[in-house]
Amino acid sequence: MNAPSPTKPRLLLALAIALALSACQQRSQETAETTPPPSAPAAEQSPPAQPPDAIKPATDAAEATDENVAATRERIAQAAKAAREKWKNKTFEEFEADVFKEPDENGKYIVDGDIAIADRKQLREFFDAMKATVDGTAHGKLVINERNGVIDAWTSAKKKQLTYCVSDSFGARKAQVVADMEAATQEWEKAANVDFTHVAAQDGNCKASNNNVVFDVNPVDVDGEYLARAFFPGDQRADRNVLIDQSSFGLDPGEKLQLVGILRHELGHTLGWRHEHTRPEAGACFEDSEYKPITSYDKFSVMHYPQCNGGGDWSLTLTALDRAGAACIYGKGTHNTEDLGQCVFRVPDAPATGTETVETLDSQSVAKDQNKYYGPYSVKPGSIFEIKMSGVGADAGDPDLYTRYVGKPDLTHWICRPYLSHANETCEQEVPMNRNKVYVMVRGYAAGSYKLDIRYTKP
Repeated sequence: MNAPSPTKPRLLLALAIALALSACQQRSQETAETTPPPSAPAAEQSPPAQPPDAIKPATDAAEATDENVAATRERIAQAAKAAREKWKNKTFEEFEADVFKEPDENGKYIVDGDIAIADRKQLREFFDAMKATVDGTAHGKLVINERNGVIDAWTSAKKKQLTYCVSDSFGARKAQVVADMEAATQEWEKAANVDFTHVAAQDGNCKASNNNVVFDVNPVDVDGEYLARAFFPGDQRADRNVLIDQSSFGLDPGEKLQLVGILRHELGHTLGWRHEHTRPEAGACFEDSEYKPITSYDKFSVMHYPQCNGGGDWSLTLTALDRAGAACIYGKGTHNTEDLGQCVFRVPDAPATGTETVETLDSQSVAKDQNKYYGPYSVKPGSIFEIKMSGVGADAGDPDLYTRYVGKPDLTHWICRPYLSHANETCEQEVPMNRNKVYVMVRGYAAGSYKLDIRYTKP
């Protein structure tokens, strides 16, 4: 969540074509196909939000009628065109200089308030896509993130194993973080069939490199650029972090906005949820159209910023539609009595079981701009397919991993493509019930040496 200082300029990104571009996903077209934080900035193509000192919970948000949505789409399209013109003759380096980057060596680029882009290579693609895009309109409730047209959610196995550590470096504040994480995770567990588990034994080594947990919770000092930020399910382990800025601990105890609410919002991102205000019904703060609607529009959603025509009061609590939408993706949680008929999209539950096969391919190499293909691997529908690429040697280079179901991957057709600036990449995906093969490609963004570890279930 973002709470920028009114005196500190920030880039208001236009046309966020792919908020986090390093995801494993199952491609739908192939299946058939606060007063503080006073403001999370509206995207550049949106109608401007109120000044930070005037932000308050909206009481006059526009009704989501067909006419209002159509008018909003047109405003977004026109403003998006103007936003593209801003960068038309600018370089990527100029664009990069305007994006906030976390200060540590492996810091992420932050867009849309609290969404992290992990890699400079991804940011360049983001920029190129923004300049090339010809249509900036949204389409369409709780809404889930999409990457390359496919929903971004945990597999039915991983959703029950969402382990995390809480860094000892929080010091005296650690007890509060542990308690508020527990309270926030319990709210999502009540709504959805997911399990978050704090592994306290890993707190002393709570780093992004710790593979004994799914994600880490750490403090950060970004001078109030955001209150906290998280990740999406398809991100690689090194990028799965919940970071909490020191400003989150200085909130007025008498106000609605508190750390536990911030964490409820951020944990929504970790389950795959996008900001609700990216939908055109909000009429403000549009981000992009890379999402899939799950329920009807909810201006009170935990994922909706109040100043973006939301109806909430910064307590950031789950609504009935939040609970219904979460259950339609992950199944019902322990205290969810919502009618799932409210959902316009649902995910089938439970993968197939069977005997796993493990293969290792050592001593692989690829030249710059060369494509190397593997498979196809015959897989059982509903099972998990996982492939890990690991760099070999001191200079492993920069090979990129791609997967696909209905033919060889290429630069535009793929299910999973982490797209990082090194050789260590992983794709893990749950095979759709109407697919039984996985094709793999390794492309040399730069020449590289690597090995592949492949785990799957044969039909």
